[in-house]
Amino acid sequence: FSSRRRHTRYIGDWSSDVCSSDLNKNSQTGALKSSRLDKSKSFINYHMSHPMHNWDGTSKDIDGIVQYDEATKKINKVVISVKINTFDSKNSNRDAHMLEITDAIKYPTVTFVSSSIKEDGNTVDISGTINFHGVSKQIHFMGNESVINNKKVINGEFVVLLEDFKIERPSMMLMKTDNEMKMNFSVEYLMN
Repeated sequence: FSSRRRHTRYIGDWSSDVCSSDLNKNSQTGALKSSRLDKSKSFINYHMSHPMHNWDGTSKDIDGIVQYDEATKKINKVVISVKINTFDSKNSNRDAHMLEITDAIKYPTVTFVSSSIKEDGNTVDISGTINFHGVSKQIHFMGNESVINNKKVINGEFVVLLEDFKIERPSMMLMKTDNEMKMNFSVEYLMN
């Protein structure tokens, strides 16, 4: 409960500090608005490889806020948070081990806060800071976007190196998993 309270407070602090104060300011073309991610349509997936097998884990419990220009609908800022214990690899033992190696009790969430978002047609160029296992790293990746019935959907992928975040790679039969954890995501929000 206390980790959920901290998680909610983090999203809430960002919302009040960034969105609420900036909603009354004008960007170059119009007012800034904010929208929460649609949790029923958004997900993030990880893929890991081991010499003996590969597996995926998915979380459909992503919390986030998108701030965008009301006139152009272009994204200004994004903050996203996902709890590590919401990832499901369809193997409870593996999921429990993942919670152990990521110190999920001490570091229950992974967060991303954008620093730059550039939209060009259907392509989105995204930079920002990911905080995972108590370590913050700058990342850059590309995504694709589409708009359907006033809802914007963004899909993308990026790579996380476990050792960059001081996470010991899981091992089985004296062989470690790859250091590379491939992530892909789809997030959706309503443009009011």
